[in-house]
Amino acid sequence: MSKTVFITGASGGIGKELENRFAKDGYNMVLVARSEGKLAELAKEYREAYDVQVTVYAKDVSLPGVAEEIASDLKKKEITVDYLVNNAGFGLYGEFLETQLEQEMNMIDVNIKALTIMTKLFLPDMVKRRRGGVW
Repeated sequence: MSKTVFITGASGGIGKELENRFAKDGYNMVLVARSEGKLAELAKEYREAYDVQVTVYAKDVSLPGVAEEIASDLKKKEITVDYLVNNAGFGLYGEFLETQLEQEMNMIDVNIKALTIMTKLFLPDMVKRRRGGVW
């Protein structure tokens, strides 16, 4: 039975490196990032090179309801998430008095809220199955 890994922030950087490792090990993947074009390229690359199933969502995980929407769609498609990699995130640089509140709130939405919601949505099934993991 093949396993599935769900990776947020999947269009580049650390997310892409993790995908390479999981794909080489034969994991099916659910990839989420805002960049539809990059996701489509990556999915094609992994399908052809490693013969794995790749499901992509060009979504912004910081937006309300997105995590729940993806979880619901995966359930409909009968895709079980074995491993969740909460990789989406970003930081701000500069003096606190000079950074924009809107950017700070968006950072909290991505780095904390989305991570927490994703974990709440997928961890209970992993615990029931007595296998899986969250990073």
